[in-house]
Amino acid sequence: MLSRIARGLYGIGRDVERAQNVIRILEVNHKMNLERDPEDELNIWLAISEAFGSQVDPPSEFALYQELVLDFEHAYSVRRCIRSARDGGRAMRDYISEEMWLHLNGVFLSLTDLSFEQILAEGRSEFNRRIETFCDAFHGLADDTMIQGSAWRFLRIGKFLERALMICRILEIKRKVLALAPQEEGRPIDVHQWQALLRSLSGYEPYRRAYDARIKPARVMEFVLQRSDFPRSLAHSILQIRQALGTLASENAAQLELCATAELFLEQLKVLDAREVLRSGSLEAYVSVLHKRCSEIAQSLERSFFVSSRPASPAIVPAPHAGLVPQQ
Repeated sequence: MLSRIARGLYGIGRDVERAQNVIRILEVNHKMNLERDPEDELNIWLAISEAFGSQVDPPSEFALYQELVLDFEHAYSVRRCIRSARDGGRAMRDYISEEMWLHLNGVFLSLTDLSFEQILAEGRSEFNRRIETFCDAFHGLADDTMIQGSAWRFLRIGKFLERALMICRILEIKRKVLALAPQEEGRPIDVHQWQALLRSLSGYEPYRRAYDARIKPARVMEFVLQRSDFPRSLAHSILQIRQALGTLASENAAQLELCATAELFLEQLKVLDAREVLRSGSLEAYVSVLHKRCSEIAQSLERSFFVSSRPASPAIVPAPHAGLVPQQ
C-alpha cells in the first residue's frame, strides 16, 4: 500500500475518534455542571480550555462550544475533524465502503451552516448524542463493511492511537481540576469528578459492573489504564495498535522497533501501581509519561510507515551556460 493511502486512512480514523471524544467531554461536563457550584464550574471549563490549547478568555461552556465544536481551524474542533475526515474519505473512496462514505458525507453536510443557536434549538444533549452516534456508527461500518486488510488496519491504528492520546488528555483535565481546587481532594466533588472521567470514556456502567457502585480513585485509574478487556482503556488501545502493527510490519528495522515499543508500553502498564501514584502525589508526572509514550508511538509510526526510507535523489546541477542559444 502506498504511504499516501496509509496516511489518509490513518488520518480518517484519528479525526473521527477525536471528534467523538471532544463532544463526549463537553456533554459529560454539561450534565455534571447541573450539580456543581459556580466556582467548580469555572474550574472545569478552565481545565478543558487549557488541555485543548483553547484561547477563550474567560473560559465558559458557550465559548468552548464556539471553539471546540464550531470553529473551522482549531485542531480539536468537531467541525474541522469531520470536514477533514470527509475530505480524506473522498480521496479514499476506493478503500472505504460506500456505506461509510454516505454516512460520513451526510453528517458533514448537516454541519455546513451549523450555529450555536441551532445547537440550542436542537438541544445540546441531542446534538452531542447525534455526533457520538455518528462516530460509533462510522467505526462500526468500517468493521462490518471493509475487507479487514491493510486499509482497515491503518484506519484502526488511527482510531486507537487517538483514543490513547485522548485518555491521557482526559486524565490531564482531571489533574488540572485537582490542581485548581486541591482542598476538594477526597471530598464529594472530587468523587464527582472521577465519575465524570469515567463517563467521558463511556466507562461508568462498565466500571460498576466490574467493581461496585463506589467510586475509588485508584480503582478508576486501574480501570481506565490497565483493564485490557475494556475497549476504552489505554491498555486495550495499545494492544489493538500492537496487533495491527504485528500484521503490517515487514523486516524494516524501524517498523520492528515500533512493535517493540508498543509491547514495552503494554508491559509498563501492567506493573502500574495506581494507589502509589495517587498516594505520592505524582499524578501529574505520570500523566506526562503516559502522554510522552503515546506521542513517541505516533512519531515512530510517522517515520516507519509514512516517510520514505529511500535516499533522496541527488540534485541536478545544470552545466554552465546550459540551455543558452548561441548568437549568430
